[in-house]
Amino acid sequence: MPLRDSDAGALTKYFGKVAGKDEYKYGGIECRQRSTPPYIDEAQKALIRAVDAYRDPEMVCEELRSWVDRLERRAVDSNELVITNRVSKKKEDYTQSTRSVAALERAAELGLARAPGQSVSYVVVDDAKQSRERVLLASEDLNEYDVGFYRELLVRAAASVLSPLGWRESDIEQELGQYIESSLQSFG
Repeated sequence: MPLRDSDAGALTKYFGKVAGKDEYKYGGIECRQRSTPPYIDEAQKALIRAVDAYRDPEMVCEELRSWVDRLERRAVDSNELVITNRVSKKKEDYTQSTRSVAALERAAELGLARAPGQSVSYVVVDDAKQSRERVLLASEDLNEYDVGFYRELLVRAAASVLSPLGWRESDIEQELGQYIESSLQSFG
């Protein structure tokens, strides 16, 4: 697979169907990363099956549309969007205001402090914020999520799948945009 920002190959990123079997192998892509939410994991595996079935980026984007549509209609259970990251240092030792830091701050506020080596699980609810209000912990009442943030994760996962076919995130966004335009035209 090409690296995200170039055409050079990434030796640690791959996916493929096992010869003679109905199973796939994955390496280095989102569905193999511990921090990937279950919804994105499932979507990426479905997109890989679509690549195998059609070998056509437009058809893969059709599959992606159904995953994006569910997300945008808020038909996805927030528990399917939980991100889990392992804490590598104490909360006060972080210098950047990341989502994980926001989750650590939120956990500390609720008396659930996390030490290095432990995990913190959260859902992004407003990624535009820089404070602990940008996330909710998985242990809290999860009833909302940042559609734009998770849509971006979906498109990035799709780009990992479509990059061997020469498609990038911009191509995928363009294809998704055409779908929206044709849907609006057929509606009017």
